[in-house]
Amino acid sequence: MSDDADRPPSLSWFFFGWSGRVSRMPFALGWGFWLMLVSAFLTRLVMTPQEEPMFAVWTTLFLAVGVVSSISTVMLSVKRLHDMALPSPLVLCLFVPAVSLFALVAFLVWPGTPGANAHGAVTNRPKE
Repeated sequence: MSDDADRPPSLSWFFFGWSGRVSRMPFALGWGFWLMLVSAFLTRLVMTPQEEPMFAVWTTLFLAVGVVSSISTVMLSVKRLHDMALPSPLVLCLFVPAVSLFALVAFLVWPGTPGANAHGAVTNRPKE
């Protein structure tokens, strides 16, 4: 067994990686992280009067965090689908307004496949 297998996966893989699997708890924590961060920037944006110069800064930062969090949550959801042994295109369910809440809840409560599957031998790791 190599040293790489013993090392925990990186945060860049967790938030922006495409391969591998993620179980329910890290998936929920990842979504919670982005929800908290977007909410903090939205709060600052709403509290800043439009006449102040900082309003433009907070607007830009909010939009940037929104784009990054959207990309990251799609990647987290793809890895979650990998863990459930479902096809990756089902991530598009998150973009359908009438289905997105139900899809997110399903991703949070549906257990992953036990043991190895086509997307990795263990959960919370990139595919080796």
